[in-house]
Amino acid sequence: MKKTLIAIAAASLVSTAAMAQSSVTLYGIVDAGVQWTNHNLTSKGGGASTFAVESGGASTSRWGLLIREDLGGGMAAVANLENGFDATKGTINNGGRLFGRSAYVGLKSKTYGQLTFGRIKTAVYEFGVLYDAVGPATWSASVLDSAIVGRADNAVNYEGSFKIGGGKLGIKNLYSFGYDTVAGAGPVAGDYKIGKEESLMLTYDYGAANIGLLYDAQNGNTVAARNNRVSRYGVGLSYDFKPIQLIAAYRLYTQRAAVNTSEALYWLAARYLVTPFANVDAAVYYVDDRNTGHGKPVMVSITGSYLLSKQTDIYLNVAMVANKSNSSLGLAGYNTATEGALQTGVMMGVRHRF
Repeated sequence: MKKTLIAIAAASLVSTAAMAQSSVTLYGIVDAGVQWTNHNLTSKGGGASTFAVESGGASTSRWGLLIREDLGGGMAAVANLENGFDATKGTINNGGRLFGRSAYVGLKSKTYGQLTFGRIKTAVYEFGVLYDAVGPATWSASVLDSAIVGRADNAVNYEGSFKIGGGKLGIKNLYSFGYDTVAGAGPVAGDYKIGKEESLMLTYDYGAANIGLLYDAQNGNTVAARNNRVSRYGVGLSYDFKPIQLIAAYRLYTQRAAVNTSEALYWLAARYLVTPFANVDAAVYYVDDRNTGHGKPVMVSITGSYLLSKQTDIYLNVAMVANKSNSSLGLAGYNTATEGALQTGVMMGVRHRF
């Protein structure tokens, strides 16, 4: 009997050790609050104020699974499934995809970096994470360019970090064979151009300073638009003075199609850790429209949050868009406010992480 108990205990220890080499982590955010905006475009062409309960004022509501298995020798298998949803309606975001925020599997090496396959965040997304201080709040750079929250289907992605010259070089390189299989055609036999996306970001950290370079190009995702090409180029700079981080960024948008267009977006931003429990982030954005028809609006966004616990915080967002006579940018995107309007928005909400 004693030998049997010892054998069972030993088997249990072996099983526990084996299980410790792999993990599945459930995580998520639920975020909702009350929002007010004025000068919203009405069906009759005028402007009006609205009150609403909205999801994702500070962070998009989501839940996900983070999976990792240690393969030995500094190698691991990794996977991530992440769903985005509207906490006020219970509906799925990202075009109805079950795991629209992320769905990938791959291998990770401590020495050589990570290679993954699936639906993956683009370099434009990662550029926004680094240099948009108020992102991922609702009223951030994504209002001015939806690609800043972009992902790509059918993607191969490499990410690595290397010590060079006393600093750290970061590389993200994504290639998609068909970046949108919901609204677009996805990969098409015999025509590799359709839906192709190339997305690259290089970053260099040296002490408190950081610089990042961005390149992203997409071909049209239908047969008719396969030769159209949208490109984005960006540069970002930041310096962390602790407790204040200052940021400057630039993004150039060009479209090669029947009519070629271009537009520049500039912003200055700051992150301020007021106390270990409170922070304030702010950004000023300026659009220099060349010929997209967006005009030259200016947007200011400020967000502050206060931790009630390690997992729950309350937040306040305040934003304003100043349009000129030829622009109608709203806090919900282009052509959502009355032309030439000074639109203001305020949102108070609660965010819980698990």
